[in-house]
Order: sequence, then structure tokens, then C-alpha cells
Amino acid sequence: MNSSKQIASRILSAILAGLIGLSTFAVSAQDSEKLAVANNGFAFDLLNQIAKEQPDTNIFISPFSVSTALQMVENGAAGETKTEMQRVLKTDGLQPTALNAACKELNQSLVSQTNVILDLANGIWYRKDLPVIPKFISDSKKFFQAEQLAGVDFEDPKSADAINDWAEKHTHGKIKDVVTFPFPSATAIVLADAIYFKGKWAEPFDKSLTKPRDFHLSGGETKQMPMMSQHKTFSYQEGDGFQAVRLPYAGDRLQMYLFLPATNSSPQQLLANFNEENWRDNILPQFADCEGTLQLPKFKINYDILLNKPLQDLGMRLAFIHGAADFSAMADDPELALKQVKQKSFVAVDEEGTEAAAVTTVIMTDADLPLAPPKQFEMIINRPFLFVIADEETQSILFMGIVFDPVN
Repeated sequence: MNSSKQIASRILSAILAGLIGLSTFAVSAQDSEKLAVANNGFAFDLLNQIAKEQPDTNIFISPFSVSTALQMVENGAAGETKTEMQRVLKTDGLQPTALNAACKELNQSLVSQTNVILDLANGIWYRKDLPVIPKFISDSKKFFQAEQLAGVDFEDPKSADAINDWAEKHTHGKIKDVVTFPFPSATAIVLADAIYFKGKWAEPFDKSLTKPRDFHLSGGETKQMPMMSQHKTFSYQEGDGFQAVRLPYAGDRLQMYLFLPATNSSPQQLLANFNEENWRDNILPQFADCEGTLQLPKFKINYDILLNKPLQDLGMRLAFIHGAADFSAMADDPELALKQVKQKSFVAVDEEGTEAAAVTTVIMTDADLPLAPPKQFEMIINRPFLFVIADEETQSILFMGIVFDPVN
């Protein structure tokens, strides 16, 4: 009888353990979803802000890389500085421990893909004499897999070489010279996030169908561009003032979404109506199979942007003010503040697929010194357009861009 009770007790314990495991997984999945929603909301906010400041110019960013870099920085923030960062990054609905765990899980999910190349990396370099909080470093390693070198001498040109070599390595040679020597005076810490993507279309374009065709620039000019062409059943929709098509990469998990504004509209006008909620509830569900013809210009963009002003305009202000910023969870240094948030990016789209990369660098200083002087249908993408590269499974937007001139 005792033996039977022991067996029953063990079975009950096993069932309870399983239920607890399932509960933990469910919470983790919910937190990952919240993180993807936050990242996408920030993505639309950031691209909208940049488009306002740089009208009628090519733009290409990885909002995912910016989010990741700043979430790593946010781990070191406290007080109102942290609150502002959470508000702009839209992570205020997640507790810090849940956010960290969700970041780790999301990154692991993204890099687990085998049909495309998707590499993610983070790095931290800090001044030798900076009293860094050990928990900040350990959390960065644990949740962001940050590669952290021992304290460096930012007065030595080799420190810039080390960061640039790291960026070039993790973007397969596509992004170089993300920092320049000399660093801004009083540089205390540099954080960086790198993302590299290379994927082949699930159905490549036939190169023999690529022909020079007119592309209409926003100023009224017309240029001859190599336009790829495809006729088949696409995932397609016609919305209010736009056409859109979804092009899957090999494996059907990552997708490129192409949005062509109506002739009386523009990418900026279209983008102004996009936000995370609209994207999730109104845009994504409307794609449906439809036979048609797509023409798309081959294009390549190299892009470089200083993100200080866009981030400040979105509400991340205290983090940039020496003496007001609170990064006490990062280092025992009351003057530590953001000095420069910058991204360099690259994208190339051709008949075979897409290659894209970005590196976000965050330079923090501890003195307020000036910064030294980025149905059947026919969809003919022959004028400025918007595009998004997103992960189908996690709904994470990895890259976004506006193309006004495919020749860059």
C-alpha cells in the first residue's frame, strides 16, 4: 500500500512538474510576443521619424538592431531615464527580468533558421578605469550573448580597430568602419549590435526577364532601371491607397513585404498610417493568393544615420543629458550619458534574393563635451516604394526601407 502511495505521489509530482513547465513556457511565449509587438511599434515610430527628417531620400534601417542595442543599454538605466527608454522602446509592459529572457528567446528563435543565413551579435567595450557594475556585464552576456572584451584604452587606435574588425566579421564584410578614431572625448563605453541576413527567394526571378524600364522619381524625373519581372500566384492585397505583395524567402519563414503607394500618394503618406496595431490587425491579415505580374527594380543601398535626434524627438531625452541621465545600474559614474547612437546598413536585392546587414553603435561618455562633426493584378514598382523584411513566426520586423532611387 505504501509502495502504491509512493508511486502515485511520484506520478502526481511528475504531472505537476510538467504543468509548471508548460506554465513557464506559456509565460515565456507571451513575453516573447509582447517583445515582438514592442519592437515593431518602435520600428514604425523610428522609420516615421526618420522619413520626416529625411524626405525624398533612400532610407534603410534595421530597427531590430537599434531596439536590441538600446534594450542592452536600458538594462543599465535607472529611474526616469529607464522609464523614458522603456516608453520609447515600448517595453514598459515587460518586467526587466521578463524582458531579458524574452530578448534571449527571440534571438535564439531567429537564428535557429536553416534556410537562410541570419546572424546576430552584440559587443561591449568599456574604458579600463570605468567602475562597471558586474551585474550589467553578466546580464549582457547571459541574455544578449554580448562579447565583452576586458577594459580597453579608447586613447589607443587599436581599440577602434578591434570594434571595426568585430563589426566587419559579424556582417560578413558588409559593414566597415562603424567607429572612427579618435573617439569623442571622455568615451567611457561602446555597445554594439550587428545583424546580417542573406536569403534566396523561395521562387527566384528569371534573369532573362530583367529588362531596362522606366522608374519615376519623386521630383518628376524618369530613370531607366533594371526591372525584374515575375508572373505567378502571389500573396497580395490592395489597401486604401496602396498595393502590396509578400515575397517569401527559402523556408517561407522570412518574408519581404513590398508596398507601392498610389500615384496620388507617397511612401511617407503611406507610412504615416502604419503602426504596430494597424500592421498586425489590418495589414498582415489582408494578404491573399492572387495571380498577377510583379515588376521590381534591382536595388542596392548603403545607408548611415545618426539616431540621436530621432530618438530624442520620440521622447528619449534624459539618456543624452550628462548629470541628468541615470545609468547607475551600468556603472558607478553619475556623469555617464549617451553621446552617439548610430547605424550603418546595407541592402542588395536582385533576382536570387536579398543580402542585408546593419550595425548599431552606442557611444557613451562621462563628460559633456561637443560631439565631433544616415484577381489578376499588375504591380509595377516604377516609383518610390516602401519595403519591410520580417520574420513570419515571431512577427518581428528585422529591416525596413524606403526607396526613392534604386541607384542610390
